Amino acid sequence: MTLRPAFVVLALVLLHALAVVFAGLLPAAFGPALAATVYLPLWPLSALGVPVFGAAPSGGWAGPSVLGWALWGVSWAVLWSVTVGLLVRRHGPPSPPKA
Repeated sequence: MTLRPAFVVLALVLLHALAVVFAGLLPAAFGPALAATVYLPLWPLSALGVPVFGAAPSGGWAGPSVLGWALWGVSWAVLWSVTVGLLVRRHGPPSPPKA
């Protein structure tokens, strides 16, 4: 059985989202890195006037809005797609299943 690149990308995005959701259960050293994966893609969009952050600050930082979370997922899906696409290109397409 071969994995389709789209399933790999979906799995990577879901694992990334789970890491963000359960960041409190991970060692403290992971917190700043996971926060960066949330805020770094959203800051340029916020600078362009896209309302990606909510009005209420949480812990001193405004959390992403619903649109912000959606755009976060899209931005990471694009990044993971590029990464998986480059790996597939470098290592060749998956072999077709044998009958």
